[in-house]
Amino acid sequence: MRIVKRFLLGLLVFVLILTGFGYAYVQFTAREFTKEEVAEIRTAMDAPLEEMVGDAGYALNDGVKIWYDVHQPQDTIKGSVLLIMGLSADALIWPDYFFQPLLDSGYQVIRFDNRGVGNSDWNAFDPDNPYTLSDMANDAIAVLDTLGIEKAHLVGASMGGMIGQTLCIEHPERVATLTSIMSTAWADDPEMPAIDLNVFKHIGINTIKYGLSGEVEDAIKLRIAIREQLMGAEKYDLDINGIAQLTRYNMEKRSGYNQKSGMQQTKAIELSGSRIEALKNLGIPTLVIHGKTDPLIPFEHGVKTAELIPNAETLYIEGMGHTLPRMYSDTIVSRMLDLIEESTVKQ
Repeated sequence: MRIVKRFLLGLLVFVLILTGFGYAYVQFTAREFTKEEVAEIRTAMDAPLEEMVGDAGYALNDGVKIWYDVHQPQDTIKGSVLLIMGLSADALIWPDYFFQPLLDSGYQVIRFDNRGVGNSDWNAFDPDNPYTLSDMANDAIAVLDTLGIEKAHLVGASMGGMIGQTLCIEHPERVATLTSIMSTAWADDPEMPAIDLNVFKHIGINTIKYGLSGEVEDAIKLRIAIREQLMGAEKYDLDINGIAQLTRYNMEKRSGYNQKSGMQQTKAIELSGSRIEALKNLGIPTLVIHGKTDPLIPFEHGVKTAELIPNAETLYIEGMGHTLPRMYSDTIVSRMLDLIEESTVKQ
């Protein structure tokens, strides 16, 4: 699989960097922080830590514990929206500015940590019998079962979109709508542009500099560097305080960050292969969203995904990379709600 080979090649490059140019190369090429940025980070570190979790619990899928939280609207619940995050990303990365409009529109919102990250089970990976996207889709089903939800509106970002697609294919009776954001029908599609190795290289270099110390300030710097890299060509404003608060919350009140999750979940993507043929028969109302300057999963992957799914709606955003910035959130959520409301009327 090209994505795995390129990832492993990237790791090899980093090893060679460490044993060759070593410290000096990493220090020279990693993201540097200005005095003003460091001051902002330290101010955020000293600030009261905001609560970021709703009503939390655990679901169980074949012995694997999956953490989730639920946010309820103030009035009658019109339906349930299940948010599925991507590679190595925990549930709290879904920002409140993204899901608050869903609550305001009458939908309860459920987030969950994929296995291997956040407060979900980190010990679910067996190298002799790795898990797949189907297993991760069944984690989502376990959450719905635990909450007594028969059918949900799925929103998946990146690998979360792949999990959402898999869930739709294997459990269509549990899905009302699918919104697939910055994702792909097959990460290793030979007809599509491959992921740029430079993305992994820069993330790896910053991980070497900031991700090994265990210090909160360094962890914040690493998340800022990664977020900035995933923006792509367009560098919109970074919410340093928000990233610092999220990093602190994960390190101080949750299980922190699993350094092995990326390789484990990449293996799940590899083993799961292509969804191209299956998506051609998908009968679920779908919205495909993709940034035109996505540096991680090239824009062409989103276009092909939409073309495969019958009657899929699309939202292609100029200037958006592989993140969910506030500046595009209103547009994204508005289109999601249109899809959800239209599907409800047709039922």
